[in-house]
Amino acid sequence: MKIRVEKQVLQEALSLIQAIANKATSEAYIASVLIKTKQGGILLRATNYEVTFEGGFPAEVLEEGEICLNSAKLFNLVRNFQGMEIEFHSTGQNWVFLSCGNSKVRLPGLDPETYPPIEFKELANNFAFSGSLLKAAIDRTLFAIGENESRKNLMGLNLEILGNQRLRWMGADAFRISQLITEPDQPVSAKGNVIIPKKSLLEIKRIIDFSTGDFQISFDENVFQLFSAQIKFKTRLIEADYPNLDSLLSQEAPIKLSLPKEELLHAVRILNTLTDDDHNAVMKLTLTEGEALVESQKLEYGEANDRIPCEYHGETLSIGLNIQFFLDALHAFDSAADKMVTLHITGPVAPMALTTESWGNYKTILMPVKIKW
Repeated sequence: MKIRVEKQVLQEALSLIQAIANKATSEAYIASVLIKTKQGGILLRATNYEVTFEGGFPAEVLEEGEICLNSAKLFNLVRNFQGMEIEFHSTGQNWVFLSCGNSKVRLPGLDPETYPPIEFKELANNFAFSGSLLKAAIDRTLFAIGENESRKNLMGLNLEILGNQRLRWMGADAFRISQLITEPDQPVSAKGNVIIPKKSLLEIKRIIDFSTGDFQISFDENVFQLFSAQIKFKTRLIEADYPNLDSLLSQEAPIKLSLPKEELLHAVRILNTLTDDDHNAVMKLTLTEGEALVESQKLEYGEANDRIPCEYHGETLSIGLNIQFFLDALHAFDSAADKMVTLHITGPVAPMALTTESWGNYKTILMPVKIKW
């Protein structure tokens, strides 16, 4: 094989697969990338059996063929090359010669013929979906997705196709829930309820950021696939039943309190700084006549408080919240145009929901925690 490819093109392509081609594995092929010529360019393939990637990229093909190289090593070489174009030339003994600018490198490759076969199938559920909507679904739910391996069914993003052409995207753990309802521009005839692993969502985000245009989504009970004009990606699904959280999501709270989003965000950031980003640190939100008090105190950290004027008229009420979780929930609204965020409060020991007026299809819920002051 002999090809010439722009350094920037190859560097961006290889960056998409670094988390897939696992350098920590003892299986050499899983740590490698397969580069194969095609008409007008090259195909890059990577797989770790759980996640699989195939992408087409422009290149000048001087001699057809394929090579298999260690992915991390090739990526680091490409990043450090100083030229604008890289030439690859392989021999029959799987040696690969690279030249770029004044640099010349010879790398040992693997036999491309024994690279694990990669296959993308037509799956039962298939529909077109906006890349920007898909990214929004991930951004607004990722923070709430669980990481506790004892609760495998919460370690991924739940995609459920509802009636009336609506899709529900949900992330949850034992302490919070985040739900986004989307309505695609094109009709969705598919049906299903699947769990996409959290670790695959970061790879999907990279592909969305790299790509333009809409995507084709397809899935069955085992596999989720994402296709763009340039890239094919698939991941195994978490084979478990997602819990039914409708009772929590549909609760109507008697107290609906709107607070300035930025002012509240800065107040919680101060508490988070004070507690040295302790993920178990607790704050207290106290509502009194015309005011919301945000405070935290602990002997090791000191104490801080912020008073935020608000339209609250009722009995004094305090609710304990995990500082980091509250901050994550507020940051999920960063791109919302609203200047106010609405807190839906039932009582000191009941879940609290957050919404904004313009994002009527999005809601996040936080479980209260005990406070001892």
